[in-house]
Amino acid sequence: MTVPAGLARELARSRARGESLLLTLDFDGTLASLRRRRGGARLPRRRRARLAALGRTPGVKLLIVSGRALSDLRARCRGTGAALAGDHGLRLEGVGAAWRHPDLARRSREADRLAAEARAATRGIAGVSVELKEASVAVHYRAAPSLRREPAPLRRVLRRLLLPGWRVASGKCLWELRPERDWGKGEVILLALKRLGPGWRALFVGDDATDEEGFAVLGRGAWTAKVGEGRTAARWRLRGLGGVDELLSAVRRARR
Repeated sequence: MTVPAGLARELARSRARGESLLLTLDFDGTLASLRRRRGGARLPRRRRARLAALGRTPGVKLLIVSGRALSDLRARCRGTGAALAGDHGLRLEGVGAAWRHPDLARRSREADRLAAEARAATRGIAGVSVELKEASVAVHYRAAPSLRREPAPLRRVLRRLLLPGWRVASGKCLWELRPERDWGKGEVILLALKRLGPGWRALFVGDDATDEEGFAVLGRGAWTAKVGEGRTAARWRLRGLGGVDELLSAVRRARR
């Protein structure tokens, strides 16, 4: 496995120009393999060590951005030294003062209500579980074989629960009840860059629909890489989690 040649060239040129790198990575499907049980995703020991080494590399700052709640993400990324953005970028810590989206409190109250209604609506559907995050609700169906084959009926059930300003978004074996798109991973990366100041360049690596939204926000000229197959707005593609490991090693080599 190798890092795309164009990306390797950009990394080398950036180092020569004296730029610093904000290396931003999604968690599930990018740093940790997807598991049938939603609590089972873990950073492998060697990948955690690679991240920690990068976090100590001059001119590099790590940012892990995820749909997971910030407390959950913090526990899973312990020891990496990375800044963290949880709930699709509604919370940010490790880049200046801790930050939260100004509408987070209202969205949290609405998420509480939607989670209760989603649990009632899916009660009795084997293999479906509802996860309340700080400002979103994930309805997982990875353990429901019939819904993995045809998830649309579950989406129709959830659409009937929506509050004004909310939507059903797709994920990997889940439907997520989320506020309408006005803030996400792309926006929080731009916020982190603004806080870091001049001379920083971001590289964003992700694998799913919310990462695609981030790629689109950052634009065609941004440094973006998709993990795995499928259509993408990203500039480059990495071949699975092994490709992510190759990239982590390449960034460290380029910065030595």
